[in-house]
Amino acid sequence: MLGEMVVGERVDQAGCDWCQRNPNRPCPACNARRRRAVRLVEADGLSVAQAAGQMGLTVGRVERLLEEEADRRALAQLRQTHVENAPLLVLFRRRCLSDPGLTFSELARRLGTSTIQVERWLGLRPTAAKIDRRGRVYPSRVLTSISVEVAGRLVRAMGYAPCEIEGC
Repeated sequence: MLGEMVVGERVDQAGCDWCQRNPNRPCPACNARRRRAVRLVEADGLSVAQAAGQMGLTVGRVERLLEEEADRRALAQLRQTHVENAPLLVLFRRRCLSDPGLTFSELARRLGTSTIQVERWLGLRPTAAKIDRRGRVYPSRVLTSISVEVAGRLVRAMGYAPCEIEGC
């Protein structure tokens, strides 16, 4: 027998019927099973066999759910939200040497933004000082990192593919 029956669906090493039909979409039921298996093993201190018994799944399936959670955690550590802008400025200056028509104004035009904003993203100008509703003042600052999305837009506008740039 390949698996256990859970609410009318076959659940085996590869997942449930829904997972088999939709391999590129997350299965809500399997996500719930994965979270429960992790909770039983990590938080409650049960063995994999005990957790499998409580969940009505095979030991192999619970082990696979725990492996999926370990994979999710490993990928989350690799995910970046921001990139340092100093290497992008170096790329921009290098590109300007080979393409004299590329200026901050031209880059801003390609991005559909202002020249000042491009200079801020590249760390050449400070941001504007801000005051919130309570009167708290946030001073201007020079950006040392920008979001991955903005970095990707910048390098594409310079003529590079984001995959060629570290962190984008």
